[in-house]
Amino acid sequence: MLAAFFRSNQPAVLLAAPVVTALLFAPAFWQAPTVSQPVMPLAALVGSWLTAPWSRTLAGLVLVALVAIQLAALLNALELLDRRNHLAVVLLPVILAGLGGLGCFDPALLGMPFVLMAMRRGWAITNTGTALSPLFDAGLLLGLAALCYLPYAFLLAVLWASASVIRPFAWREYALPVLAMVLVFYFAWGVLRLAGELPWRPLLTVMPDDPHPFVAVGGIRLAFIALLALLLLLGFAAFFRSYAQSVMRGKNLRSALMALALALAVVMALLALLKGGFPAVLPAVPAAVLVSYLLLNPRRAWLGEAAAWSLAVLALWIRWG
Repeated sequence: MLAAFFRSNQPAVLLAAPVVTALLFAPAFWQAPTVSQPVMPLAALVGSWLTAPWSRTLAGLVLVALVAIQLAALLNALELLDRRNHLAVVLLPVILAGLGGLGCFDPALLGMPFVLMAMRRGWAITNTGTALSPLFDAGLLLGLAALCYLPYAFLLAVLWASASVIRPFAWREYALPVLAMVLVFYFAWGVLRLAGELPWRPLLTVMPDDPHPFVAVGGIRLAFIALLALLLLLGFAAFFRSYAQSVMRGKNLRSALMALALALAVVMALLALLKGGFPAVLPAVPAAVLVSYLLLNPRRAWLGEAAAWSLAVLALWIRWG
């Protein structure tokens, strides 16, 4: 059974991540579109290494599996779910496959591992002791994520919101992540200056003049989105039940998790206004978390299995149809 298998906490379940990703995204090897767009320096550097179309697709598959494993590890390490599990390992690739375009490699996906590392580092703080080092590290990681995809810079607000619910106010803990991100951008500017790549215009990377792999609606994808929307509504209810039953530390971390989901929603709304769409990884990450809440303790096991299999079959249909 699909949901039951990934509901397990056995480390061997992680070996299924590349298998699931390959099954879902294999058609991208012969369907991957050629995308030419202004990108941030780190994304441009990685793109310069991936000259062959198959290499970009392979890099995308590796990134999808990596982000899925990272997300499951983040949820388990911080005990953000009621018990340890690996549901995110299957849900993230399935949702990403159902929402994304033909290819699977893009700057937003490239920056997501840094985002998850930043959140894990920032959310590890407690209400006692020092938090300067973790928040500085989180700011550095978000700076690297923004060098892949500029809108990730907005997620500094998540670090501020997280610190505000976990710890008493201290202005240095709000200033340090900003300083860390500024340092990352300053060093990037210096490297570009030495390489003769100036002027650098980061805002051009989010202007509406490039064919980005946005979420598209049509045909079977509409059925996938409708099912996902229903599961998200039920997932919200499961999340708030878990929130109500948590101790104060758990409530603080779940509030930080909702701050991340809200920040990503704001980024998606702004991108939709500017460009008419957004990268599929932005909704896929919070959606995978909420559906994990729903499938972890379903009131009827067969309904949970039916939901998981339905999502997987529709995603396969979208990718292979």
